[in-house]
Amino acid sequence: MSGESSHIGRYRLLSVLGRGGMGTVHLAEDPAGQRVAVKVINPELSQHEQFRMRFRREADAAQRVRRFCTAAVLEAALDGDQLYVVTEYVPGPNLEQAVEQSGPLTGSSLDALAVSVATALTAIHAAGVVHRDLKPSNVLLSPVGPRVIDFGIARALDTLGGVTGTGELIGTPRYMAPEVLRGEPVSPACDVFSWGCLVAFAASGQAPFGGGTLPAIVYQVLNTEPDLSAVEPGLRELVASALRKDPATRPTAQQLLDHLVGRSAQPEHAAHTVQVAWQQATTPFTGTPPFGTTRGTRGRLVAGLAAGALGLAALGVGAWALLTPGGPPELPVLYQEDFTQTTGGWPGTYDADEDASYGYRTDGTYGLDVEEHSEERWARAPLPYLTATPTTSPDPSATPTPMLPETVLVAVTAEVEQVTGSGEYGVYCHAAEDDSYYEFGVDTTGKARIRRIVDGSGGTLAQPVQVDGLPGTARIEASCEQVGTMVRLTMWVNGKRVHQVEDPNGIRNGTLGLFARAPKDSESRMKTTFDDFELRGTLEP
Repeated sequence: MSGESSHIGRYRLLSVLGRGGMGTVHLAEDPAGQRVAVKVINPELSQHEQFRMRFRREADAAQRVRRFCTAAVLEAALDGDQLYVVTEYVPGPNLEQAVEQSGPLTGSSLDALAVSVATALTAIHAAGVVHRDLKPSNVLLSPVGPRVIDFGIARALDTLGGVTGTGELIGTPRYMAPEVLRGEPVSPACDVFSWGCLVAFAASGQAPFGGGTLPAIVYQVLNTEPDLSAVEPGLRELVASALRKDPATRPTAQQLLDHLVGRSAQPEHAAHTVQVAWQQATTPFTGTPPFGTTRGTRGRLVAGLAAGALGLAALGVGAWALLTPGGPPELPVLYQEDFTQTTGGWPGTYDADEDASYGYRTDGTYGLDVEEHSEERWARAPLPYLTATPTTSPDPSATPTPMLPETVLVAVTAEVEQVTGSGEYGVYCHAAEDDSYYEFGVDTTGKARIRRIVDGSGGTLAQPVQVDGLPGTARIEASCEQVGTMVRLTMWVNGKRVHQVEDPNGIRNGTLGLFARAPKDSESRMKTTFDDFELRGTLEP
């Protein structure tokens, strides 16, 4: 860079850190002198409205990722001619550079890497984000431990058919899951496969699938078994499970983390313990990573992680309120839907010409519209272990199987596109056969409340409260937490807890989904958009 210092937004650009298919990454300073990384999206991508739409959604989701072993997204320019994302600046080489300079990782350094990246994926997936391009160059080795960067945003390129404007394949084939190479939708399981490739590379200096040309690499990933001979025995079996061809048989990121530390682990505790262990196992970074530490440090790493997890487990069921005064708990994602594929099984066929309609929309969202004579609509989530039958009320047509957790967390991003009069929208859970369920709703004035309906009628459990920043886009998250016969109901909007109430004679486990409502016998009309639905929880063995 020459001449006068250039700026983008409020950031002064200092130097170029790298270039890729999506854009250029700059080292920059904010007005306070804090260093950040600014990724400027290539202009030829920004001109596509579909890309811009998906970029906005993915950048918004990436900002919800909690800062565990990641370089947090600080800001995103979602409009205008120039799109860019601002993240924390992480000093240190990326994993690819470090292995090239000093050779493969061993001992506790390798263990810390595996745990850190699994922790990062757990946090990323909990926010409803799929990294999409996890590879050695997207893991930075900072003085306080590995940090995952560049998560989520690459998915916006899917709107352009999987290639950049220059015909470049999105992602790095050596680290891409077989289903992605076949053109199937991305999912958290794709990131787990990439985690396995990443750990194998760190342990050997070579990707686990060979091939000198793109067709050869794709063939190897699709048809051959990975070379894991250099992976230490304590990790080899877990890495092999992450590299299974069938995504349904791979562990989740949370299960990777649990296996690595020996018991259930919360990301915040894992991240803190890895940081301490990394600093103890390595000398301060001075240009060459100090790898090759002894196996003895791994014992301290795993023991520390297990001790932290044990403290959490001792709190038992009902600890959510103590652990999460702000945002919702970090739980494994059991099901998610971004509505970009119209074959996902949600009910209805959306017709924009109808006054009131429901179903998948052409912009990659799901719509529930209400008006006079169609004042209420429900859409039951077509979970793989329930009978997904379209209904006009949340009353299910089949009893849920025991595989549905008694304690669930449901989340969705919702926005009212048009309204005349008033309306309410949100999520429901524990919908039983006798037309009983819980509702977590936001109205068109920006107030949130929780309702309990029994036998088709009921009342408000938590009185309406005004939510800061609404009306507008709302990330609604709701937990139905079963504790004996009592159900604890908690509601978050845009990451802030707005309600918590207990129902002593709680409605037992049942189906869940979305709803929208207008006042009956009125002229109110409302068009509501839903996106990025997910169910979190822990299935019993």
